[in-house]
Amino acid sequence: MLSLQAIEVEASVWKWLRHPRILQFLGIHATDDSIYFVSPYAENGSLPLFVQRRPEVDRKRLVIEIAEGLVYLHQNRIIHGDLKGNNVLISKEEHAQICDFGLAKHVTSRTATSLKGAGSLPWQSPEMLQNAGKKTFESDIYAFGITVYEVLSGKEPYSQHSGLAGIVVGVLAGERPPKDPSTGTDGSSYLQFWEEAERCWDGDPIRRPTMVSVLCQLDPKQSEKLVPSKKNSSFGVQQHMQ
Repeated sequence: MLSLQAIEVEASVWKWLRHPRILQFLGIHATDDSIYFVSPYAENGSLPLFVQRRPEVDRKRLVIEIAEGLVYLHQNRIIHGDLKGNNVLISKEEHAQICDFGLAKHVTSRTATSLKGAGSLPWQSPEMLQNAGKKTFESDIYAFGITVYEVLSGKEPYSQHSGLAGIVVGVLAGERPPKDPSTGTDGSSYLQFWEEAERCWDGDPIRRPTMVSVLCQLDPKQSEKLVPSKKNSSFGVQQHMQ
């Protein structure tokens, strides 16, 4: 069960967020022995389960929608801190919505330290593994790259390893998920999406792109809505993505 402090932290971040790609916060419900977050019911469940049930779904669209949500968070100086497939829910209309802000932090500097832990290991960047889970905008971008693999492949990253220690050793040695499959079930190419995933999971955080850059590469028409500023500073968004 979450501590009262953890609940307050998550609610303080989540309640102000308003975007189609962010699960809406409706409130808190308390019973005699439990406290629950209230949000709209995501009829299609988590992203990994959804793509397993619906292998023919447009996975490129889902990746773009996750990118839209992460652009919005970073524009508002929010580091999510635990981005992965299970923290993306699929609405009744089959749109991706980022959720679980228990590790999120609104920051005025470039880094944040969590009150709750260090997120989920297979999605953690090399510098997080070496630096006690310190989260940055760049580590969010790395996690996005690994999440792209989840969406396109339908597999959990590094599932070939039998334990977490093997994952850590592999990641620090430069191992990354395979860029496979090369096409969707409709035959459309995933090349551009794998190229962006590879940029995002670069071992050097300085070389990773901003999420604005990623989104504009994946969906060029978004460039008309986005006004990129300096790397890792706030992004200006002229309007919400529809």
